Amino acid sequence: MSKFVRIKTELRDLRILKQALNDLKLDYQENQRYTHRWSGFSGEVALLVQTKGATFAFRPTPEGTYEAIGDDMQLKAVQMHLNAIQQRYAYRKVLEETQAAGFALVEERTGRDGVIRLTVRRWA
Repeated sequence: MSKFVRIKTELRDLRILKQALNDLKLDYQENQRYTHRWSGFSGEVALLVQTKGATFAFRPTPEGTYEAIGDDMQLKAVQMHLNAIQQRYAYRKVLEETQAAGFALVEERTGRDGVIRLTVRRWA
């Protein structure tokens, strides 16, 4: 029997979260109802993400973050997607913040380990 799970994140900006999902070509729907059959949970979520391996959602928390919710039977697939989402979210957030501070992206490299390295520069 599956269980309803909640995964805490530090994702705070819904606009950047949607950009990260778009970057990863993950299909999502906004302001949907997520229902977990076995636990009886049913509620409105900000984003409902549906992939071949899993269906999960993001909903706002009182702390101002978005938590991921889903089924523990799909937890491995959800965490795999969540890791990629968090990386793209961080990438987008860093680019936005550096541009706001007057920096420009000079170079971007992705290593074999999947780590993205950005070089930014501010012309004075």
